[in-house]
Amino acid sequence: MWIERKLSKFELQGLCGALVHDTKFDQQLKPWQFVKPVPERRFKLGKIPQEPIVKLSKRIHVENFFRTGSLQLGSFDYYNSYDHPEIGDIEEGLVTLLAKTPFGVMGGKYGSGYNNRMFCTYLGNADRKTMQRFGYDDGFVITHPAQFAEAIAESVGARSFTFGQCLYRPHKAVLGFPGSDVDRHQLSHRSGEIVKAGKYFIKRDRYSHQREFRFLWELPEDVSGAEIFDCSSARQYCKPLFLS
Repeated sequence: MWIERKLSKFELQGLCGALVHDTKFDQQLKPWQFVKPVPERRFKLGKIPQEPIVKLSKRIHVENFFRTGSLQLGSFDYYNSYDHPEIGDIEEGLVTLLAKTPFGVMGGKYGSGYNNRMFCTYLGNADRKTMQRFGYDDGFVITHPAQFAEAIAESVGARSFTFGQCLYRPHKAVLGFPGSDVDRHQLSHRSGEIVKAGKYFIKRDRYSHQREFRFLWELPEDVSGAEIFDCSSARQYCKPLFLS
């Protein structure tokens, strides 16, 4: 929807809350229904963290990666349907987006990013308790994330890639600032581009203990499920995980 004027912070949070909670726009919201969207500048994409980036996995998969280069990459579709309280997330790819433009404010609930291959890692020093929650017993450390991502991009034929730490909030709502580069008279799948890649790096608070650092590779068409690729060239940018 479009609102052809500037909104105050209070009005913006009311609009966001109405979208998040699927309420009518002429209905008065309760105080707890107001939602503050996360400005997209808060997402530090492409930044190399100071903490270790650890891929948690089962030992057999770690051994196969270092021996043959085989690596499984998922998709939003894959995690939407994965029946596991830690690994699955039915809201992957779904987000409430608002945008401030010179013409006013645009808002809506969108599903996008289904043309991305995804690789989820843990940011920080992994411990056995965290690994057990996922059902894992091993892992490896990505020592050079940019080179790792570029090597895999070549392996899967991706046209671009990005990576960054996920932010955790009570609701998945993001505020973008696309300027004039948006058509307010036409709604299409491109409407979801009012917010850039940051919209793929927000998750609900209930997952905050996962400390996810996410890699995404954009492909020319939608993908589903998970697929194993030969990522031999990425092995040089990783090292085994040693647990105390």
